[in-house]
Amino acid sequence: MPNPALEAAHRAVPEIAEWHDRKQRIARLVRDTPAVDSPEAEARKVADEALTEFLETGAWPADVEARAQAAYSRAAGAQAVRARLLEANQEYTHPSTMSTLREVHRPEILAALGSQLDDLLAQARKHTSDLGAVRTADEALTAGGKTAEAYTKLRALVPALADIRAAQWDALKMGELTGASSLYQRAKDSGFGDVQGVSDDTPAEQFLAMQEQRYDVGHLVWLAQTGTAYVPEDVETVISAQDAYESRGSVPDEAPVLDLSPIVIPNQPAAQPKLARPTHERRRVANDRARRAY
Repeated sequence: MPNPALEAAHRAVPEIAEWHDRKQRIARLVRDTPAVDSPEAEARKVADEALTEFLETGAWPADVEARAQAAYSRAAGAQAVRARLLEANQEYTHPSTMSTLREVHRPEILAALGSQLDDLLAQARKHTSDLGAVRTADEALTAGGKTAEAYTKLRALVPALADIRAAQWDALKMGELTGASSLYQRAKDSGFGDVQGVSDDTPAEQFLAMQEQRYDVGHLVWLAQTGTAYVPEDVETVISAQDAYESRGSVPDEAPVLDLSPIVIPNQPAAQPKLARPTHERRRVANDRARRAY
């Protein structure tokens, strides 16, 4: 069943709106272009009519071949046109075409859904003061008056909220892995994709409603009053919010302690200079070595 919120978000994206318009125009054209028999069958009809006339009157129409050829040509042309229209219709109705458009324009679709959510909550705020603390149909019936009227109007908005949230997750999954252990599924089940700033002060029943995507008048009123309802721009945003909440009480690992004490280098005895022999002494030692060698 089509989701009206998602369809409205698609219409808000010019490229997708144009694609839908072309798809509808081609579909109408296909319906208005009837199928025809094969060229051979159309030409044979002309020949059959001529033969029937000949058997009844004894006169063979002189233009039968020309008429058969014209019927053949018309049928061939009609078949070629219809075949091309059917091909184009298949191109526009193939699921991959729309999937590609939705993946490319996912940010615009989600932005449009965010605008729908803002408008919906603005409508809800008009009736929250008259509703007071009433949250169920029985309480509204008992209260009567403006309270009952406010409850009726708010209850009528709940399906629209459910449509927006369903459309949100439908849009977020484009281009994502969607298995049971995927990040997408984790984000969808986390309860962090409906409002920003989930904290320990978030009512447990409202957090559960967001996790299970189950909405009622009480949840709608709570959303309208929090002022932090949103449509996330991607799966990573939801996962980051969940991680931040779940690590709120953790203590970061301590950094390694650096030894900043001064380095002490022990004193080394100064090197004693070596005394070189004079030149004449070196010559004498060399001559003595040479004489001993002989």
